[in-house]
Amino acid sequence: MTKKQAYFYFVLCIIFEQLGNLTISSSDGFTKLGPSLLCILFYGICYFFFAKSLKVINLAIGFAVWSGVSIIVVACISVFMLHSNLNWADFVGMGIILIGIVGMNVKGEA
Repeated sequence: MTKKQAYFYFVLCIIFEQLGNLTISSSDGFTKLGPSLLCILFYGICYFFFAKSLKVINLAIGFAVWSGVSIIVVACISVFMLHSNLNWADFVGMGIILIGIVGMNVKGEA
């Protein structure tokens, strides 16, 4: 598998995780069958693509990027779709996450 394919699978992983996040909120605590089944399906597909991407991507880097990007995307979804409010501390926290993601992906020159 090429690096390009691995990152394509990684992007699919993040997309399906976000779909899972959206359906879990509409599953009403897993009491609604349709959204609950979709949530399980989306998370299953997410982990399938994550596992495939890990054939090339380092686990620590992959998990850090996946987690960080997911936090930021969920925050954006919360603001734009669910009309939640973020305060300055939320933005500072997300900025620190972004700095951490970039820091983990910087390759040292030896």
